[in-house]
Amino acid sequence: MAGYFFWHDYAQGTVTLSISDPPQLQNGNNPHYDSSILHIYITFTEIDVHQAGFGTTNSTGWYALVRSPTTVDMISVLNNPRTLASTNLATGTYDQLRFPVSTAIVTFSSTGNVTYTIPSSSIKVSITGGGFQSSPGAKVNLHLTISFSNSEILAMNGNLTPHASAQVVG
Repeated sequence: MAGYFFWHDYAQGTVTLSISDPPQLQNGNNPHYDSSILHIYITFTEIDVHQAGFGTTNSTGWYALVRSPTTVDMISVLNNPRTLASTNLATGTYDQLRFPVSTAIVTFSSTGNVTYTIPSSSIKVSITGGGFQSSPGAKVNLHLTISFSNSEILAMNGNLTPHASAQVVG
């Protein structure tokens, strides 16, 4: 029995998930927001990681990294990534993140809070480079970036489309 407990406790790797709004998007758009935008609060219901080799349409192969609703002010993570979770994962390759967004509220200096809808009920993002390998004792830093279109926010049409990516960082 002792061998089982030893193997079970140490046969996992650790993944740490952080989030930021990138200071510069790859396509050259500047995600730094209009000065009238004071806060962009996004509430994630949870954030899950997917183990490669399992279908992505059902619950099989998905493991919770963030298990309870978490609100992030995306303005606060423009230049300072925030750690959301650190958890153990079984040995395997992990290739996607999914995160249902329950609310998106933007605070404007002139009008106060405006509620937006995120079009998809659950956003899925492939982890660049084919994902990462979890193995006994391994430590992986996974970084999620999310940004929004300044013009879409200012249009106040009720919808926000997140631009998201996930990658392993040193």
